[in-house]
Amino acid sequence: MNILVTGATGFVGRHLVPALEKFDYNIVTTNRNSYEYVLSNNRYNSFEYIIHLAVKTSAGGYCQTHPGEQFLENQNINTIMFNFWKAYQPQAKMITFGSSCGYDKNSIKTEDNYLKGETEPGYEAYGAIKRNLLVGLQSLKKEYNMGYSYLIPSVFYGPEYDLNDKHFIFDLIRKISNAKKNGDKVVLWGTGEQKRELIYIKDAVNIILNAMTWDKDVVNLSSGKEHSLKEYAQVICDIIGYDFNLIEWDTNAFVGAPNKKLINTHLQDYQFTSLKEGLINTIQYYENRSSSSK
Repeated sequence: MNILVTGATGFVGRHLVPALEKFDYNIVTTNRNSYEYVLSNNRYNSFEYIIHLAVKTSAGGYCQTHPGEQFLENQNINTIMFNFWKAYQPQAKMITFGSSCGYDKNSIKTEDNYLKGETEPGYEAYGAIKRNLLVGLQSLKKEYNMGYSYLIPSVFYGPEYDLNDKHFIFDLIRKISNAKKNGDKVVLWGTGEQKRELIYIKDAVNIILNAMTWDKDVVNLSSGKEHSLKEYAQVICDIIGYDFNLIEWDTNAFVGAPNKKLINTHLQDYQFTSLKEGLINTIQYYENRSSSSK
């Protein structure tokens, strides 16, 4: 079986490609620098699946400070991908990702509501890009009967992440771990009551593998369980051995939406990794990597 994976060097790709290779599939991969070259040289291969992970984004304020750059780069990536798919690989099923910020902040976050209302404030460009990606998939299916699965995820976490990643969970781990080691002050953003959901990366990979054979078009990749930042910080403190009561909260900091709870419509029978187990593995990875990089 031939499978094309774009964005293979990103966080998800670093876990997904080895999982696919265990099945002895023939995997063709791209990264940001090889994207167009790989596509142009694989026009006449016959892929059963295209797993489209390539995206330009970053946590920590990038969406707010670089909306134009983000829009242009991602529109270009997705346009190239759609043209390649339609012209040379229409038989392939595409599996790709949306974003929870594509939902209206006031909506009930079921898949049927994804294109309704406004995108999340502060993430207008990225939300629109992800909505446009779904509209493209729907359009190609309607006119050309091209198959897809579009997964709308919560935040992924786990080992092998970039130590500079600024997604909230990695920031919590970094700040609390460094405070324990170095006596640093821990200042976190908001009141701590804002809620978020995490999906452990091995669960994400398993669900992507399942999506290769299911007939669902749009799926919230969600356990339906969310926790406040205070709850996440408490679990991390317990694992690391840091006094949670020493944490300070900056109530003037940008916090995004109060909550981003996705409704678990299709994955109710999936047994997700427990938060404690996932955080233990992620913290261990951070502490090993940060120690070895000194």
